[in-house]
Amino acid sequence: MRRQSTARYIVTLILSYCLSFFLIVFITGVIALRTVFNPWYILTQTDRSGFPEQAATELREIFISYGHGSGVSSEFMASLITARHVADAVEGSILITFEEGTVFSYTKFTDDIFHKLQDYAVSQGYETTSEVRIGLNDLAVLCTNALKDYLGSPIIGFLAAAQRNTQNLFVGILIVGVLSLIAILALPFTNRRVTRWIDGYIYALGAAVILCAAVPVAAYVSNITSRLQITPVSFNKLVSSLLDGVIYGYLIALIPLILFMIICIIIRILRSAKRRDQRRYIL
Repeated sequence: MRRQSTARYIVTLILSYCLSFFLIVFITGVIALRTVFNPWYILTQTDRSGFPEQAATELREIFISYGHGSGVSSEFMASLITARHVADAVEGSILITFEEGTVFSYTKFTDDIFHKLQDYAVSQGYETTSEVRIGLNDLAVLCTNALKDYLGSPIIGFLAAAQRNTQNLFVGILIVGVLSLIAILALPFTNRRVTRWIDGYIYALGAAVILCAAVPVAAYVSNITSRLQITPVSFNKLVSSLLDGVIYGYLIALIPLILFMIICIIIRILRSAKRRDQRRYIL
């Protein structure tokens, strides 16, 4: 009898361990699906982090240097790149996978810059000969390539690539969710006593709570979002903003986990009290 009880207890611990692991994987998957794998979240954080404005400032230094070599004033070159251009280019990189929204066209961006440069040349009294137009077009291409290379960062590439795997992540979350449900339904069959399999739920939920709490605690103690040294600064701000959202997701996940654990603890206490009363009545 004691061997059977020990075996059931071991099975309960194994199922609890599996359930806690499935819960953490499920929570992490849901957070990823709502953050890094969510194009609208990325675009929201892109604007909120101030990435377009900072990126435009950093890009203008490159644009202005191109203009100096061609005799174009710094003020005019600075007007060729705006935060809106950067935001539209990022949006195009992210949403192109879903074929949603307006895809940013670098060809159109080049044409717009070329026409603005052509108008500027005329306003400065230059005759727009074929040689001048070729030079202006080359300058426009240089400016476009600067924007394209800037947004060709592995960070933007990772965010865009993540969108292509959204369906795979969703399938993975469903599989882990089913495994979690199986573990939840299997625990009551390991022990006839309610308190024993309720303990299994408490162990699993407690472990999940500890792991979920460990992520934001470690992040805040290490102050990782403020200590990032990614260059240029615009990408540092973007990644910090994205990490803050992920950390906040773990804090939100703690609410239902703690709530369910409290319910299980209350049931455990009530069942234990009932068993004590039954024993006293028998005696």
